Amino acid sequence: MYTLSYTECEIDTGALSSHAETFQELHTKISGRSGEFSTIAEPVATHFEGLVGESLKSVATENQEAWSSAMMACIHAYGIIQKVISDVEWYENEIETIKADLATALGSSPSTGNEVDDASIRSAVVVRHNERATEAWEKLEGKCETTEERLREGPTPENIKELIEAGHLGGDIAYYTTGDVDYFYFDESDAATMADLFDSAASGNGGALNSLDGQLALLNALVLKALDAQKNGEKLDQNEIDFLEELFSEMEEKGGYVEGENGGTSSQGFLDFLGLLNESEHIDDQTKNDINRNMANSMLFLSDESIGGGMEYLPQDVIDTVVGPMPGASFYPEALDWKDNYILLSEFLGSSGPSIIGGTEFSVELASSSARMLEHVGGKLEEYHFENMIDVASKNNDANYILITGVYPDGAPYEMHEANQSIAPEVFFEKMYSHEWGDEGESISRFTDWIATVREYGSPEEVEMAGKAAHRFISMLAGTEGEDNLFFGTGEKVEGNENVSVAELNSSLADGFADIYISFIDDFTLDHNQDGYQEIFNHKPGSLPFHAPGDDVLLIPADVREKFMQLLVANEEVSPRVLVATEAQEWRIIEETFKNPGVGAQASGTTAGDLREMMTNAIIQEHLDREEEITKARESAQEKWETAYGIFSSLITDRISGGPVTSVATEALVEVLNTKYTEFAEARIQESIPSSYLLEDKNGEATAAGDFILHDPQSETDHTTLQMANVFLEMGIIDTETLREERLLIMDAQGNERLPVTTQEWDGAAAKIGSLADILHAASVDGEPLKGDVMEYIASYEGSYAPNLYKSNLEEE
Repeated sequence: MYTLSYTECEIDTGALSSHAETFQELHTKISGRSGEFSTIAEPVATHFEGLVGESLKSVATENQEAWSSAMMACIHAYGIIQKVISDVEWYENEIETIKADLATALGSSPSTGNEVDDASIRSAVVVRHNERATEAWEKLEGKCETTEERLREGPTPENIKELIEAGHLGGDIAYYTTGDVDYFYFDESDAATMADLFDSAASGNGGALNSLDGQLALLNALVLKALDAQKNGEKLDQNEIDFLEELFSEMEEKGGYVEGENGGTSSQGFLDFLGLLNESEHIDDQTKNDINRNMANSMLFLSDESIGGGMEYLPQDVIDTVVGPMPGASFYPEALDWKDNYILLSEFLGSSGPSIIGGTEFSVELASSSARMLEHVGGKLEEYHFENMIDVASKNNDANYILITGVYPDGAPYEMHEANQSIAPEVFFEKMYSHEWGDEGESISRFTDWIATVREYGSPEEVEMAGKAAHRFISMLAGTEGEDNLFFGTGEKVEGNENVSVAELNSSLADGFADIYISFIDDFTLDHNQDGYQEIFNHKPGSLPFHAPGDDVLLIPADVREKFMQLLVANEEVSPRVLVATEAQEWRIIEETFKNPGVGAQASGTTAGDLREMMTNAIIQEHLDREEEITKARESAQEKWETAYGIFSSLITDRISGGPVTSVATEALVEVLNTKYTEFAEARIQESIPSSYLLEDKNGEATAAGDFILHDPQSETDHTTLQMANVFLEMGIIDTETLREERLLIMDAQGNERLPVTTQEWDGAAAKIGSLADILHAASVDGEPLKGDVMEYIASYEGSYAPNLYKSNLEEE
């Protein structure tokens, strides 16, 4: 009555074993070794020709693919049968265990003195154990279904490796049979073999030298798998991590031994073994390069926590080099030893592939120690050694985020290694940025270049990460006042400026800062009193031309934004990109104002004016910081705007002349974002600005580029009126026929009619700007007149654009 109820498994494991032997025999016949020995369970060779008997060697070699396929079918079938046997035995053992547990439970069940209650208790015990038996049967059914699926799929590399890992197939017979590295199953014994072969090859062993290509192919296969795992957010199998760890451990031991302080010996390490390989006269240069590349790739993958690795798996001498010497009494002697290893590791990691990413801890510590030790550059330790390391470390965006913020992307604090605990984010960037780099900062800019890229193309999680990093980074650069801010005063002299900013010292940094500004330019236009990358909640009605309430945006106080803008315009070569982007943004604000009912003309005019005001103030302050007198600073600001407006006019003219486009301003902004200074502005600036962009200032002298003179009300009105007219024409609010009747269109060099971008392209500009204003005032959308909005936008723009012209300073002069 109280017995276990379960499903009997009708699979006969004895019969299955006989079937497995049948496939074993078939394999021996196909391979031409019938009657010799078991060729599946115990492979007789490590390559196809060795697996095939002499009687069939010639024909099998000529038809290797067909022979290999037949042999693989037998191998797969043998492994599948072994799996079924194992699954059935598991089920039978599980049932026996449940039976024993049931007997124990019934035997120990206390009596209540009531037979009915006792029977009920025992029945409940049986039910629980029956449920366990049912679960076991369902698991067996699942295992069998999986087996059927694997059988249908055939002997794929994944299926064969699964059988090997479960112990149903031994060794790498599938790899030996096919020669396909995808079938290779990595384990620690293979790592020892590979290290021995590299060591023997370095010593000139002929057999080992002949085996190098095969070993490198295996290592490259694992590198490719790790690369896929990294891209797809997957992990390597543990046996593959164990293989790489053992490989570097074996090489570490082969680096030789030195006498210890107490008479013992210790391993010199992996880097010494690497030196032996690279100095070997027996290995050709191309093979050395292949070894270094595959080993460097493998080391970076092994360091990566995201695929199952970590820095702790690396050889100790590599870890010591990555974190750098401990500060203290013995620092300088240790630093000398560290230099040699840093050079070796730099050249080694420099051979890694461009898309290979090291682990987070590895990258943070490598970057931090490089910043800390940068002052020791000299002698054999050259700047390019640091650039190699920076290139490797900066590929990990999680690490870059930590270097900027001090925390992981999920907000958890990062615990810096003891040797690098002094390297807080501010210290790291001060050390890196205040050094004058031979590549103009191209390498170090990679620590932040990812922000703009991820902002434009990343997933929602990555965009949030970029936003938080941008907030911390801008606040760090521009949030510190006074002489202590090394980002604005490096102490270096460039072209007469006695104390340049980091943007002038290293031009690539300025380009990177500009990328961040342009990527977040919609956020820079927001009028708010918040601080952080967060949901915007405190805003004026109608003041969100590019956002919806509740959006997560970059919110930085106006004074910090203006200070950051000063860094952008400090570099004379890069400032045109920033100012062109600002001009394009004004056009985009007009577009949104008159096509988006939720955007108010007054708020938008204020927004556009505020943005230009912050940028103008930044330019003036930069020139005052260079100890220029105020009049000269104002002239410098005007010249910068004129140059930028000339470039912007050229960009816009190109697009207007080409016919209707979705948004000329947006297209211009995209071009500015996606093109660095040297490609974007150099050609346009080096060419003279067309004479149509010349005007006379109040003193009757010619200046370049258009209608905008600093804080001249009429020039502001003309400038904004033409901006609005071009946008209205693009949007279809006004038409070319009306403009033609009023003789407001001009003919460009290609013979196309268009509106001018600057009033200087007109004869009789004063009258024509008045006619154009009348057309704008008469415009309407869906029967709704726009005159009020047009006037309100221009008035708000003029009212909010009030750059600090330092009139008190002028009065004192």
